[in-house]
Amino acid sequence: MARRPNPYLQRINLVLDHIRANLHGDLSLPALARVAGFSPFHFHRLFKGFTGETLNDCVNRLRLERAVALLRGSNVSVTEAALACGYASGPGFSRAFKRRFGLTARDWDRHSPLKESKNGQVLDGVPRYTPDQLGPLAADQRFRVSIRSLPEQTLATVRVFDPYRRRGAIPAAYERLCLWARSQGVDPLKQTLYGLSQDDPEVTPIRLCRFDWALTMPTPFTPDDEVGQLIWPAGRIASIPIQGDVTQEYLALQFLLLTWLPRSRYQPANLPMLEIYRRQPAELGWETYDLDCALPIELL
Repeated sequence: MARRPNPYLQRINLVLDHIRANLHGDLSLPALARVAGFSPFHFHRLFKGFTGETLNDCVNRLRLERAVALLRGSNVSVTEAALACGYASGPGFSRAFKRRFGLTARDWDRHSPLKESKNGQVLDGVPRYTPDQLGPLAADQRFRVSIRSLPEQTLATVRVFDPYRRRGAIPAAYERLCLWARSQGVDPLKQTLYGLSQDDPEVTPIRLCRFDWALTMPTPFTPDDEVGQLIWPAGRIASIPIQGDVTQEYLALQFLLLTWLPRSRYQPANLPMLEIYRRQPAELGWETYDLDCALPIELL
C-alpha cells in the first residue's frame, strides 16, 4: 500500500526551514504559527507531535548548533557567534551552551567532540580524525578543495526525519522523489541530485536529525504534501570529489571542516552540507558513491 501523504508535513517543514534561515529574527510562537498557517493554540501541539520537541527547544537547539558551526576550528569570537545566531548577549549564549554541552564555549577547544555527540550510532566503525591527523591530506591531490559558485535554483525536495536510525529510510525517500519526478514527465537521472544534511550528527541528537533529497527541475512545478520546494540561494561552495564508500565521504567532510576551513578566509554559510551527485544511487547502488562533498561558505 502506498504511503499516505500527510497534509500538515509541508507546513511543519516550512517552519523548520524558516527557523534555520532566520535565527536572529522573530521566532516567537505567534510568528512561527503564521508561517505554518495555524493558530498558535494548536500549532505548538502539532509541532511537537511531528518533530518530537517543543518549538522553543527547537529554536534554542538550532541557534546553538549554528553557533557551534561558526566556532568549530575558527577564530570567530564567542560574542560574534552568539549575536549571529540570535542571542541578545554573550553571557546568555554561554549559559545556554553550558547547559547543553557541560562546558562553556570559551572552554571548548573547538576541535574535540561535544558532550552530546552520538556519532557512533550514525556511522558505526567510521573513525574520527584529529586536525593533526588530517593535516597531511592537504598535500594529497585526492583531497584538493575547489571553490566555485552555485546559481540560485529551485529544487524539488523530500525530507527524511530521523534518517540514521530508520533503516532504509534514505533510499526509500530517494525512490519516492524519482517516482514523483517521472510523474511530472522528468527523467531524474538527467537532473542534478543533491543530498542535504540539515543537521550535524556530531552535535544534533540522532532522533532529531533531518536529511533532504533535492532534485533540479527543468520547468516550474507545484509542491504537494509529499514533495516540497526549496529555493537554494546563489553562493559559493568548497568541495572535494569523492569516489568510494561512506568512510571516504566522512573523511572529506572532516578535512573540510577541521583542516581546510580554519586555514581559509571563509566561514560556513547558514546552509546545510551538500552531497552533489555526479552519478546517482540508481546508477551505482548504495555502497559506492561518485559525488562532491561540499560546504557552503561565505567570506569572514
